[in-house]
Amino acid sequence: MGFEILDIGLLAGASAAIASGLIQGYSGFAGALIIVPVLAVLYSPIEAIAIAVVAGLAGNLVLMRNAAKSTNWRETGVVSAAIAISIPLGLLFLLSAEPAVIRRGMGVFILFAAFLLMSGWTYKGPRGIISGAVVGWVSGLIIGAFGVPSGPVFVVYFLSAPMPVPVQRANIIMTVSVLLTIMLIGLIVEGAYTQETVVRCAIIAPLYLIAAQAGKMLFLSVPATWFNKVAYVLLLASGTMALLA
Repeated sequence: MGFEILDIGLLAGASAAIASGLIQGYSGFAGALIIVPVLAVLYSPIEAIAIAVVAGLAGNLVLMRNAAKSTNWRETGVVSAAIAISIPLGLLFLLSAEPAVIRRGMGVFILFAAFLLMSGWTYKGPRGIISGAVVGWVSGLIIGAFGVPSGPVFVVYFLSAPMPVPVQRANIIMTVSVLLTIMLIGLIVEGAYTQETVVRCAIIAPLYLIAAQAGKMLFLSVPATWFNKVAYVLLLASGTMALLA
């Protein structure tokens, strides 16, 4: 393996990483929803997910330190524990299904997530161990089975909590970190990281990290309404791409 890995596909993946990293740094969760389907078109779905998980964790490195100080661990702990249990079950499907099925599943969920976030719907039901466990269980199954970060599921749950915005955002960031860590471990155990995949990770992840840092700074200065419109357009485009690929 030499310079042949440095092709137009890698350039497209790097560009997607920059856009996704900006959104990850700003919102704390949505970046991987954009980069995964782009990479799934360029490479196989499994390799796309493997790269996106590493990139997503790299992006969260710039967010976790401050987030850990504000996190409501009682609420995130329940959601995260359920995620850790259900991801391995979802992986059984991911590793055995046809690539076309995985790509279309990605597209369906991303479009659903985009419309859910755009609707502004909030969860008004009970909050506790049972509701948190259900949210975490569903989230883990989605990312495990289709490799698409299931952020919108627990994001709506956390954003509906009667807590300050910094705490809501911290809960999201730390739950995403747990989710991606469990997913990374599962993919390593299943041998998803080939030599080529590792090289692509080494190129794409730092770009994602730098972009996430920039997105974190944008959070302090760019109005959420303007930024959200850009994010929604990108989500709709990436979901459609995965569905039609």
